[in-house]
Amino acid sequence: MTIGGDMDETRKGDGAGLDPARLLLPAVLLIEDDRNLGAMLGEMLGIDYRMTWARTLGEARNALAGAAFDALIVDRRLPDGDGLSLIRELRGGGVSTPALVLTALAEVDDIVNGLDSGANDYLTKPFHIVELEARLRALLRGFRAQAASVMIGDWLLKPGVNGIEDPDGHMVSLTETETRLLATLAASPEHVFGREELLANVFSAGSDIGAVDVYVSYVRAKTTRAIIDTVRGRGYRIGNPQE
Repeated sequence: MTIGGDMDETRKGDGAGLDPARLLLPAVLLIEDDRNLGAMLGEMLGIDYRMTWARTLGEARNALAGAAFDALIVDRRLPDGDGLSLIRELRGGGVSTPALVLTALAEVDDIVNGLDSGANDYLTKPFHIVELEARLRALLRGFRAQAASVMIGDWLLKPGVNGIEDPDGHMVSLTETETRLLATLAASPEHVFGREELLANVFSAGSDIGAVDVYVSYVRAKTTRAIIDTVRGRGYRIGNPQE
């Protein structure tokens, strides 16, 4: 993993050196300072997920700035602070990536505090790996169902049918790649996605970096230029088109 150094794979743009089939697996950021627990979880969860391991809040912030994740597993007691502070930051910035909190703090008040801070689920230590795996699957299922349709300004993206409704309710057909591009951008509205990041998260293995700009232009041509913002020198983020 890119953060922590004890795992074999590296994300490197979320694709280099990986079996192309693994690019379809959900990406999970594990934030855990215990070296033994982190290594064990990375190895066991790495069968079904693309894992990145951060041991501190600082490493986690760096990982989140450079990639998009489908779920977070967050320890509370970290060397540089409480994992809940990161979740509060993300929620305050409009990031809705589901987060599962791991902690030894098992009092009811601690659990309530975690959930009120924006965590989606809470698992106390010690725990069985099968329970963690089940909770993670449930978290991802619920998040995907919730994100089945998403408003982008006054346009309604419907990933399930590869289409987007314009402000008048007319359906515009999208290709699967165009849908993934918009859905990825919309999932993290405050995040600026670099071209390499979009190439790894949206496009099939072997695609050229130029495909990112081409598909951005395709989506704009079908909808409106304002649906995707260009951030000069950095990349793209979702826009806020309004009639």
